Amino acid sequence: MDSRQCMIVDLEKHGDKRMFVTEQVSSINMNKKGQWAVRFKSSPRLFNYNPHRLLFLTEPVSVCLDGKGLYVRNRHITDVAELLRFANSKYTFYHIIHTSGYHENLCANDVYITRTPIAISGGSNWEYLKKLAAETGLTTEEDENILSKQYDQVDVKRDNVPLAQYLGDKRKLRTYRHPAMAYYPFGCNASQKTAVEAALTHQVSIIQGPPGTGKTQTILNIIANLLIAGKTVLVVSNNNSAVENVAEKLAKESLGFLVAQLGSLENRKNFIADQPEYPDMNSWYIEEPTSIEDLAKCAFAAVSKGFDGQKQKAILKAEYDALMTETKYNGMLPQNKDRNDWLKGACSAKLMSLLNRYRILAEKERMPSLWFRLKWTLSLNLKMFSFLAKEPSDVIATLETAYYSSRKTEIEQELNMIEDALQQADIKRNMERLRTCSLQLLKNRIAGKYTKGDRKKFTVRDMKPRSEEFLTEYPIVLSTTYSAKNCISRDMVFDYVIMDEASQVDIKTGALALSCALNAVIVGDDKQLPNVVTKEETLALNAIRMSYNVEDKYNAATHSFLQSCAEVFKEAPVTLLREHYRCHPKIIGFCNRRFYNGELIAMTTDKNEKNVLQVVRTVPGNHARGHLNQREIDTIAQEVMSGYADSGSLGIITPYRTQAAALNKALDKDISSTVHKYQGRECNAIIMSMVDNTPTAFSDDANLLNVAISRAVSHLCIVVNGNDIPEDSNIGQLISYIQYNNFEVRESRLHSVFDLLYKQYTAERLAYEATHRHVSAHLSENLMHEVLVKAIEKLSLTNTEVLCHYPLSKLIADWTCLDARETTFAESPYSHVDFLVYNSLTKKPSFAIEVDGWHNHKESDVQRHRDALKDSIFAKLGLCLYRISTTDIVNVGTMTDLILRNRL
Repeated sequence: MDSRQCMIVDLEKHGDKRMFVTEQVSSINMNKKGQWAVRFKSSPRLFNYNPHRLLFLTEPVSVCLDGKGLYVRNRHITDVAELLRFANSKYTFYHIIHTSGYHENLCANDVYITRTPIAISGGSNWEYLKKLAAETGLTTEEDENILSKQYDQVDVKRDNVPLAQYLGDKRKLRTYRHPAMAYYPFGCNASQKTAVEAALTHQVSIIQGPPGTGKTQTILNIIANLLIAGKTVLVVSNNNSAVENVAEKLAKESLGFLVAQLGSLENRKNFIADQPEYPDMNSWYIEEPTSIEDLAKCAFAAVSKGFDGQKQKAILKAEYDALMTETKYNGMLPQNKDRNDWLKGACSAKLMSLLNRYRILAEKERMPSLWFRLKWTLSLNLKMFSFLAKEPSDVIATLETAYYSSRKTEIEQELNMIEDALQQADIKRNMERLRTCSLQLLKNRIAGKYTKGDRKKFTVRDMKPRSEEFLTEYPIVLSTTYSAKNCISRDMVFDYVIMDEASQVDIKTGALALSCALNAVIVGDDKQLPNVVTKEETLALNAIRMSYNVEDKYNAATHSFLQSCAEVFKEAPVTLLREHYRCHPKIIGFCNRRFYNGELIAMTTDKNEKNVLQVVRTVPGNHARGHLNQREIDTIAQEVMSGYADSGSLGIITPYRTQAAALNKALDKDISSTVHKYQGRECNAIIMSMVDNTPTAFSDDANLLNVAISRAVSHLCIVVNGNDIPEDSNIGQLISYIQYNNFEVRESRLHSVFDLLYKQYTAERLAYEATHRHVSAHLSENLMHEVLVKAIEKLSLTNTEVLCHYPLSKLIADWTCLDARETTFAESPYSHVDFLVYNSLTKKPSFAIEVDGWHNHKESDVQRHRDALKDSIFAKLGLCLYRISTTDIVNVGTMTDLILRNRL
């Protein structure tokens, strides 16, 4: 039969090359029974086939490939003389005739025909990237542009790689069916599991990996699942250390023989010179894989159930630690001594509800009624009846102290219950079982594939021509992003590319990596070190962008590749790795609340260790000379170092190379370096030398500080100049955070804010007001609170929060500045501020807002007198008090203006 006119397929052999029998047939006809009567060239006999088994297709369609690309099993086929498509309503097959005369038949799943080349669909974005490469790419000594050469290797006809959508192709990113089982040979937690599943089911996924959250572990689990699925993967980063970390971890599990570290010509030569042999895999075989799979599934189910318990345990522990800190501060107040033994065991929610109702009465200067006292006596304790008739200040102080005690007991009970449940579920044993079973199944799959015969060897010259063979032997390829296109033939791509440290990768280089695979996993952390762009580069990058008029999400001067991908791939899942395992909770607590909006969960434990956080301030003065501060060097050498002699590993981080070199010389140790050299490392103790007389944009940079602080496992010491440091600077916030957690006495007239207690009170108050509108006759507290919160969000004020009805007495630390009338007024339980805006990281009050009823405050002499006293007190405290009338227009815009005016 003429293979250009018809195609005969034996569906019983579907998936086997022998399914195509066209050229073996001499004749085919439909008989009276509705069967195909077939006579083969090899026999005169007539064979009858059911049409459900034998498929006879005619009238092929000739496919025009002008401007399009043809890809067969991931390889670009360029020597095509003719392409014919045979199809019916259910099946599609292709017949390819090559220019050499060779022809072949293929299933539709093995063939991909592009629609629009990325050079066209990408439009100006593609030309923009090429221009960036040409103008700002690295050049060799021979003035050859390395990156431009890499861009010349991009197959612009291939539109099924993520680069197409990155450049502007409107097609949706592909999604895939969830695998029957995901494997975790390197262990996992809740967010890592989510990240792995997202990577396996989406063409593009993004993983945000804050410090100490197991980013590499997640990458390794993704690689393991891809190996089991028979996929190839390219792992890239902007530096060799990140990908070498992956190689080392795989080597520890004896899987290093699957890895090829390529990229640059030097790396390729080194690899070729030392090609590994197969290890002994006899012990990797499993006689009954299904039984191991069942064990893995059971362990996975148990572990998954335990994730919620582990997460809740960590959250409760964080609340407990914060409660203990605030309780200690509360006990420092003269009016708040232990007086609540009889309230032990009371429900904290009931105590908070009573505190709310009682204070509403106190604000109106009314004593609780007989019915009120009786109701709460029946609800809580018989002693409550006489207790509620006491002085309001005593009642409020006792209830507040009792709340701390009750909540402490409740958390302890909840933690014990969770711990019992986790022990009963045997999470640790099941996690180890999941890890072990997953590794066994992975190795069993690999052993079945790689123990047949001797290992193939490659030369530098034949690696690209033999790319299919090479990727069969080495399905994991490591490279820098700059050299990603050098690894295999330009006619082929990997199944997946995983880009690590994507926040340090620039746009032009990152986009290149997206052309290297059918799927992409972008991993990084935009709160850590970004790609460095010099002033000269910024000018050049901006000029190029303006000439091509591309959108801001492609702005190479302001965006790392991670940021760009997050803005371009809107439909791609973004997973934040939340569980943090490295730092002491007090250390990572600052980074979490300052840089990560409180989304991290510290899985480490605070065991009340001493000197976890420390600030050492030199005497005031201009000690810095350029990027060198000898005073700090002397302080570290003579005062600080001795305190960390027994701490284990110790590192010193400083913003400047000059200071690092001077410290190493003074200490006669190679111990100090810049933040950039410490990324990816950790030490038990970290000393930070900040150098500058006052923080600069560089030394106070959020990303640099985040990385520096999060290198410390158990101890962090910051050495700074004794000069005044701006409160709103990152260093200023860190110092205040350390002072609060260390209970250091500060020269301030203001107390730290009791936000744990009054967050609960605010929530209770607003909930009560929502159902009792008479509480606020003129302006809804809920409305005012909502508008304030929205205004703060609009201004992106970090760690800025709002409490309502905060007691005036709790704000005052230095009572000596007040006169007798002001003291009496401030001590009164009736005195409060309507809204207190404060810093939730440092617990410092920022400013206050009073809502004044027009009639009360304008016509009442008593109220005017109280207002004057409050204004006077706030002025002496140095805290801004802003008054807003109930007749004023209140919206997000007016509140934004108010906040901005009070920040100036």
